[in-house]
Amino acid sequence: MTRHTASLVITGHDLDFRDMAKAAAGKLPVSLAPQAFAAIAASRGIVETILKENRPAYGITTGVGSQKDFAVDPASAAAYNARLVAAHATRVPGPTLPPEAVRGAMIFLANQFANGLSGVSPELVELLVAAINGDKMPEIDGSGSVGASDLVPNAQLAHWLLNRPEAKKLGLPRPKETLSLINNNAISLAQGAMALASAERLLAAFDLAAAAALEGFRGNLGSISEAANRAHKREGQRRAAQRLRHFLSDSRLWNKGEPRLLQDPLSFRCVSQVHGAAAEVFAETAKVWNSELNSVNDNPIIDRETADAVSNGNMDTTRLTLAADHLRQALGKMCDLAGERVHKQQWPAFTGLPTGLAEEGGAVGGVQFLNLGHITASLVTSVKIWARPSLLNSVGQVADGVEDTASHALHAVHDLMRVIDAGWKIAGLELMIAVWAMKRRRLGTADLGRGIRPAVESLSDMLPIGREGDAIFDIAPLIAELQSGALLDRALTESREKVDLSLD
Repeated sequence: MTRHTASLVITGHDLDFRDMAKAAAGKLPVSLAPQAFAAIAASRGIVETILKENRPAYGITTGVGSQKDFAVDPASAAAYNARLVAAHATRVPGPTLPPEAVRGAMIFLANQFANGLSGVSPELVELLVAAINGDKMPEIDGSGSVGASDLVPNAQLAHWLLNRPEAKKLGLPRPKETLSLINNNAISLAQGAMALASAERLLAAFDLAAAAALEGFRGNLGSISEAANRAHKREGQRRAAQRLRHFLSDSRLWNKGEPRLLQDPLSFRCVSQVHGAAAEVFAETAKVWNSELNSVNDNPIIDRETADAVSNGNMDTTRLTLAADHLRQALGKMCDLAGERVHKQQWPAFTGLPTGLAEEGGAVGGVQFLNLGHITASLVTSVKIWARPSLLNSVGQVADGVEDTASHALHAVHDLMRVIDAGWKIAGLELMIAVWAMKRRRLGTADLGRGIRPAVESLSDMLPIGREGDAIFDIAPLIAELQSGALLDRALTESREKVDLSLD
């Protein structure tokens, strides 16, 4: 794991999705705040008392799920916990989680345990933190959750953790610890946090692509003017329009007579409205995610005031799924508009340029010759499929009807990740087609907005303008150039902008 002077100190109360994503990627070492260990030890003491008194307590002196009414002898509770983790870790064929998702899940677990409400031992938390800072992550299946705790992938993670030599030396797992490791939404929360970190940058990339499209189309910038936005009290729209203006600052397009049309198609004219709405949805989703990252969704919790175990439904993921569903739809609308602008930039009736941005009218050349519009349309179609809400999908009667509702958070998050991945490709395609249009209009660098210039300088030589069909055109390097960060960061810096829209 790469070491830096900065670190992520886990307190249980102030974990942010951005820091979690960085630490999950191995860019920040992780430690637990020393004061957290007192709360952890106190709740562990209550669990030991429950065991000593053999009090009925879900998952401590009883079975779990539909087997909750069967007692577990405290004398065999440790052995029961070892069997419980192996039993729940059933392997599922299919994609496995990337290492950063596994590390992120453990970061959430450490943050949850730092609240001192789970009843795990300090030794388990120390083992967890050591594993977070390690280089090797286990292979965990990416499916098996219905959104009422990520039971199956969590159990596979717990099985790996508890079978490390250090765990064996410490006598782990102890009673209640297996249940605390598996009965939570760690995988959904971790993958969602990383998706949000990517989505925040994607929103900026979509703004850059739309600004470039306005530049290449010679659009009417009245639609993003302060006058237009003063007419509405939409904070997201105001801020999105401001960022678009910043990207286009010093552009010749601001001069009178430069815009070609009195009124552009809606996909150009409504950029700030749609992007602004998406920015507002993103801000709300981030707020929900940070709240959940710092909440305890263990069951049961250990209440130190009553010195008892309290059964609850805090593992329910309705809130997470609603947030992810909402964000997918907002991003889907952005992708839809970007797709429309891609088509309009190739359409002679709208652009005044040859078909498909060819050098001149003919059977050869331009972006249409490369099927870039078809590729974009295919991606937009996929996004619309993945953007459909997950919350109300039926789950059936799980665990003999005891678990009769679930909220599909992991499904919602996985579809969010798919939408974001496609979104980067769509934004990249719009950006490269906009650059192509600028080249066809013979616009010089000095004619362009300050934020647009880095894109033109970075992408121009990567586009096969005038060489269409000489070789297969691979768009992957251009998408990677946008997604890797340097191009986007340079565009933001040149326009005195930043990734975060800061709507507050």
